[in-house]
Amino acid sequence: MRYNVYNTELGKMGTASRDMAASNGDDKNETKPNEDSKKSSCCLLADKTPARYILSCVFFLGIITLVTTRNGFSVAIVVMVNSSSSATPVNQSAADYQLCPSSGSGNTSVQSVEGELEWSKSLRGTLLGAYYYGYIITQVVGGVLEQKLGGKIVYGTGMLAIAVLDALGPVASRASPWAMFAVRFIMGLVSGVLFPTMYGVWGRWAPPNERSKLLAISYIGLPIGNIINYPLASFLAVQLGWEYIFYIPPGFVAAWLLVWLLLAYDSPAKHPRILEEEQKYIEDSIGVKVEQKPRVPWLKVFSSLPAWALIVGQFSSNWGNYFLLTQLPNYMKNVLRFDIQTNGLLSALPFVLAMISMFASSAAADCMIQAGKIPKVWIRRGFVITGFSGMVACGVILANLSGCNPVVAVALLCLIQAFNALTTAGMRAVHVEFAPRLSGVTFALANTAGTLPGIFAPLLVGFITENDPTLGAWMKIFYIGAALQGLGGIFTVVFMRTDVQPWARGEGDEPNINDKAKELAGSKDLIIANEHTEMSTQGIEMFVTKL
Repeated sequence: MRYNVYNTELGKMGTASRDMAASNGDDKNETKPNEDSKKSSCCLLADKTPARYILSCVFFLGIITLVTTRNGFSVAIVVMVNSSSSATPVNQSAADYQLCPSSGSGNTSVQSVEGELEWSKSLRGTLLGAYYYGYIITQVVGGVLEQKLGGKIVYGTGMLAIAVLDALGPVASRASPWAMFAVRFIMGLVSGVLFPTMYGVWGRWAPPNERSKLLAISYIGLPIGNIINYPLASFLAVQLGWEYIFYIPPGFVAAWLLVWLLLAYDSPAKHPRILEEEQKYIEDSIGVKVEQKPRVPWLKVFSSLPAWALIVGQFSSNWGNYFLLTQLPNYMKNVLRFDIQTNGLLSALPFVLAMISMFASSAAADCMIQAGKIPKVWIRRGFVITGFSGMVACGVILANLSGCNPVVAVALLCLIQAFNALTTAGMRAVHVEFAPRLSGVTFALANTAGTLPGIFAPLLVGFITENDPTLGAWMKIFYIGAALQGLGGIFTVVFMRTDVQPWARGEGDEPNINDKAKELAGSKDLIIANEHTEMSTQGIEMFVTKL
C-alpha cells in the first residue's frame, strides 16, 4: 500500500488546495498567487504527473531523436558506396569464399543498386568510427560542464549542434571522405557531453528506490530510437534518396528542443512548478540539502576499484552495442545478403528485444530493492552476471555457426542485445548510487572507456574483412567480442559496489548508512560489509510512486 501513498497524497493536497481557495471567498485573489505558484503548468499532463517522471519522458524523447540523427549514417553508408570498390578475397578458393545467397524477399533490382561514392572497406570503417573519435574526448568535459553551467543549457545546446552538423552530411560526403570524417568527428565531440550531463541531472532528481525506473525510461529511448532508425533510414534511402537520412531526423530534434525548454530543469529546487512535497521527498531521499558544485577528487576516483568496475563494465558491454550500431547493416547486406528494405527491418529487431529486456529488468530490480530481502549490491551483480553470461554464450554460438543460417544468426543477434540490456539494471544505475554528487563525472569516465568499442569495432571489422570477406573472418570477430565481454563481466561483478563511496560525500549530505554499517564496511570481508550497508537503507521511510 505504501507504494501508492505519494500519488494519493498529491491528489488529496490538490483537492484540499482547491477547496480552500473556494472557501476563502473574497480572499481568493490574495491567496492564489502563493498557492498556485508551484502548481501552474504549461499543460494539463505536466500538472498531473510528478516532475521527475516528466523529466524522464523528456530525456526519453531526446534520446530517440539523438539516435535517429547520429546512427542513420550506418545505414546510409550501405547505399552511398559502390561495392565494386571493395577488395576481393586473396588466395581463397571458391569453397573458402562462403557467403549467404540473397536472403531478401524484395525486388532484386533494389539489391543490385550501387552507390555513387568510391570508398574502400577500411575507409568505411574509419568513417563509421569517426563519430566515436570525437565522442571519447568530451566525456569528462560533459560531466564538468554540467556541474558548472547546468544540464539544461549543456544538453539542449549539444542537441541543437548535432542536428545542424548532421544536415551537412550529404554536402560533406560528396566533397571528400575527409570532410565527412570532420563532420562526424565534430558531431562526436558535441554529443560526448550529453549522457554525462543526463547522469549529472539524475544525481539531483532520482530518489534511490526509483533510480532504475527513471533511468530505464530514459534509456529505453536507445532501443526505440534504433527500432525507428533502421526502418526509417531504409525507407528514406529507397523512396527519397539517401540524402534524406541526413535531413529528416534533425527536424525531429528541432521539435524536441521546444519540449526541452518548457519542461526540463537542472534540479527540483530550480523547477518553478514542482509540488513542494515532491521536492522535499526527492531531496530527503537523496540526502542533498543544498545546491553545491563539489570539487572532484580525481586521485581518489581513479584509485577506486568500484569506479574501475563500472569503467571496465561499460567498455565490455558497449562492445556489443557499438558492434551492432556500426556493423549490423553491413553484416546484414554483405554476409547474410538481405536487400536494403529487409535489412532495415531486421536490423531493428535486436533493439525491440533490448527495449523489452531493459524495461522488465529495471522494474524487477526496483521491486527487489524495495522488498529489501536481497542486498542491493547482489541484485545489481545478478543482472550483470546474467547479462554478460548470455552475451558470451550467444557470441560463441554465433561464431561456430556452420554453413549459412540467416534465421539463427538474426535470432542470436537479437538475444545478444537483449542480454546486453540487462546491464542497465545491473551496473548503469550504480553511478547515481555509489556517487550521487559526482554521477555525471563517474559516468563520463565509464563512457569514455565505453566509447572505445565504437572506434575499434569498425576498424577491426574493416581490417579483418578487407581481404577476407568470408564467414570465417566474421567468426574471428565474434570470438574477440565474446572474450572481451567475458573478462569485463568478471571484473565488474567482483569489484562493483553500490553504497555511497567516502570520496563521493560532501557537506550537507545525509549518509544513507548507519553507524553499525559503517563499522562493517571497514571489516576485512568487503562483500559481506557491503551487503549490510545496502540492507540498512531499506529502513528509511519515504514516499514511493509506482510507474
